[in-house]
Amino acid sequence: MFKRWFCAALIAAVSVHALAAADAESVVREALKKMSPTAKPTSITPSEVPGFYQVLVDSTVFFISSDGKYLIRGSVFDIDSKEDLGQRQLSAVRKVALAKIPASKEIIFAPPNPKYTVTVFTDVDCPYCKQLHKQIAEFNKLGIAFNYVFYPLPIHPGADKKAEAVWCSKDRNTAYTDAMNGKDPGSKTCDNPVAELTSLGRSIGVDGTPAIYTADGAHVAGFIPPDQLLKKLDQLAERSREVSQK
Repeated sequence: MFKRWFCAALIAAVSVHALAAADAESVVREALKKMSPTAKPTSITPSEVPGFYQVLVDSTVFFISSDGKYLIRGSVFDIDSKEDLGQRQLSAVRKVALAKIPASKEIIFAPPNPKYTVTVFTDVDCPYCKQLHKQIAEFNKLGIAFNYVFYPLPIHPGADKKAEAVWCSKDRNTAYTDAMNGKDPGSKTCDNPVAELTSLGRSIGVDGTPAIYTADGAHVAGFIPPDQLLKKLDQLAERSREVSQK
């Protein structure tokens, strides 16, 4: 009898909690609508910040109180881990998105047995992308593989056509290196992933080039020297190990 009563009470408690969570999510959704009527949240989840929900809209994270009275747009840090909670959520989203990019849609410069692999959103007409690629041999020597993804910027008219021409070349790696050294890639056309990957980059918050991301979705840097990138990747790997051991 007691066992049956206990099970019924447990089910009731779980149901009440689920209803309360649903009500809070509805309040949060309405609060966001008041602030931005056209915003379409990708996800609404309880935050580590007591009394707040994390709301992801495109590549922006908002913190909205469960009573719908307060909205925070900006960085909220976990003091112990020194992590930005919003960036942590964005990294998880980016990780999923980046994992869906097949090698067949990237231009890869990699050493035989890379220690790290990064995804780099690049623009053929981007000066800093050119400077970055001039050091590709050094990056590879340090054990860092570069998976380049085209992301032509609107401020560079025609960069999308140059990216397409590079992609349609017989030897993409050579064509990319030549283009980054100032050589005209020509005007070849073919089926290509440039527009698709530009759209993906925009969806995860890429707003400039070069943009370097780890496989875990962490935004490492823009332009950065080889030794500094290795140092950052080592630090991220160490932090990841510490978190997994807790």
